[in-house]
Amino acid sequence: MKKYKKLLGALLVSSTFAFAFTDSDLDGVDDSIDKCPNTPFDQIVGQDGCPIGKVGQEQQSGRKGKFYFKVGLGYNTEKSNDSTYSAASIAYAYKGFYVSWSTNYYLYDSVVKDGGLGDSFLYLSYSFFSIKNLYTTVGLNTKVPTGEDRFSDGYFDYTPSISFDYIRGKDDYFIYYGHTFKGNPNLKDTDAFSIGAGYQLTKRFYSSLSLDGVSSSVSQKFRYQLTYFGLYNFTRKYYGTLSYSYGLNDIAIDHSIFTKFGVRF
Repeated sequence: MKKYKKLLGALLVSSTFAFAFTDSDLDGVDDSIDKCPNTPFDQIVGQDGCPIGKVGQEQQSGRKGKFYFKVGLGYNTEKSNDSTYSAASIAYAYKGFYVSWSTNYYLYDSVVKDGGLGDSFLYLSYSFFSIKNLYTTVGLNTKVPTGEDRFSDGYFDYTPSISFDYIRGKDDYFIYYGHTFKGNPNLKDTDAFSIGAGYQLTKRFYSSLSLDGVSSSVSQKFRYQLTYFGLYNFTRKYYGTLSYSYGLNDIAIDHSIFTKFGVRF
């Protein structure tokens, strides 16, 4: 998946070293051992000069930018309550910048015994390499109260976040933290975190496992979940994802599964 390219060759060479080190495509790999000598500037490469990294990321693109359209279907179950919902989103990535708009629609919820339009989310982020192999993303997610009364509290919520992704060959290690400022005065602000690792099994298939936690807006106690995520690229244009979460404590959602189909263009 496309990411900002390492700039070590351009940033760290001295005048003496430059005579012995030739890096035509500025990927930090000497031309003499670079098996992919014409990779675009915005990709990260391995020791052989060919693209590597976490294919689950969508936040990067080439010089011309890239659009994404995604549709998905999800199911949650918690004790006697369960819900089935769908989601659709449109996104645009340009270099390190990423913006997306997503809307949820509940097909059925066992509490309200009905379905209806849910809230929407506007997400903005910027991603960059802070140091060698460490990929940093800062973002802001805004909940827009577009949902019907039974599926929305009618308030805006704001979640600034930061994540770090350390890439090493085909595997990566990541950590995420976000704090949600609740617009509803009757609810408390919440915190969320995720820590995990992923592996690119093949050129088409990426998989990860993480421990996730989010605090309750009422009790402030954390709900903990173990989450599996997989992404498969059918082609360069079409891809699909599957995520499954298992609740680890009594207040967590027992089971949550979500599948998504996406198009890049």
